Amino acid sequence: ITVSNSTNPSPGYTFLSNFALGPNNLGYYLMILDNSGSPVFYRKLDTAGYDFKKQPNGNLTYFAARTQKFYEMNSNYQIIDSFICGNGYPTDMHEFILYENGHSFLMSYDPQRVNMANLVSHGDSNAIVIGLIIQELDSDKNVIFQWRSWDYFNILDAKHINFTLPEIDYAHGNAIELCSDGNIMISSRHMDEITKINRSTGNIIWRLGGKRNQFRFVNETHYFSHQHAIRELPNGNITIFDNGNYYEPIEPIHGRMAAPFSRAIEYNLDETNLIATKVWEYTNNPSIYGFAMGYAERLDNGNTIIGWGMGVPSVTEVNAAGQVVFELSLPPGQVSYRAFKDSWNPLPNNGMPQTFAIFQNYPNP
Repeated sequence: ITVSNSTNPSPGYTFLSNFALGPNNLGYYLMILDNSGSPVFYRKLDTAGYDFKKQPNGNLTYFAARTQKFYEMNSNYQIIDSFICGNGYPTDMHEFILYENGHSFLMSYDPQRVNMANLVSHGDSNAIVIGLIIQELDSDKNVIFQWRSWDYFNILDAKHINFTLPEIDYAHGNAIELCSDGNIMISSRHMDEITKINRSTGNIIWRLGGKRNQFRFVNETHYFSHQHAIRELPNGNITIFDNGNYYEPIEPIHGRMAAPFSRAIEYNLDETNLIATKVWEYTNNPSIYGFAMGYAERLDNGNTIIGWGMGVPSVTEVNAAGQVVFELSLPPGQVSYRAFKDSWNPLPNNGMPQTFAIFQNYPNP
């Protein structure tokens, strides 16, 4: 781990996990790092781990690629539970949120055969089209809310997708956010869209970005594209990590960039008049382009943590004025799906157990 800048960063610890883009696999690790880059906890896994973070209930979770499950760990780093989607759906690694009341949100990718020849010229008559499933589980892991993209999205709403391919991932959900009004927002990367959904009925409340955009953008030069990490702030604004794979200007006067770049954005949303006003943005100079994955979240002190996904460096923290106060890089070829910063009370690093217990061996032998 290389920390190239640590100039008055926010208190707390960076949470991330790594995997290799190519053959230079250095192992898979869960890591909690202090502001010098030193680990206060790490664990080597036998499979790639994704989305390692502290949950609203205070525990840690990560997704294990081999078992296709999310695992929950307590403050002693002991695995105490696992989570998968219900109703027979496979579990996707992009998002998992676990609340204090035991409720959780997950997503699933749902492949189905679709005759795309009925929808587009030269479409595959036996194409595999991948839908998106959002689920809320109660504390007993019963599915109490389920939302299917098949019921609310049109496959052709995806942007920058070749609809004649034999496999079409038209939504590619990557984030879920429970809003203060009790409804949810989701991010669909391949639709370049943030969607707000009524948690009682499943009906769409509004659509921000993409082909079906309902908002007028103010103080903005171009639309976000292939975004990650929709989050709601206490003041009702939202933050987005904009991967920026495609530069589409709001007005022709803004022209076109020569190369794509990624950024973190904050919008104020007037949900009545459907106006999205950009109130803050961070674009690195020189620009950083994380073409996939990534994360951005506002911290309690007003700073913003940015995980650049497949960009370099891996993690940047900036203050409200856009000044870099922390920068961390993984070794070349290593990337992190997301990076988080949060409070944590690490165990004493003295190698001695704090408690012990002896149990009857069972079964025997």
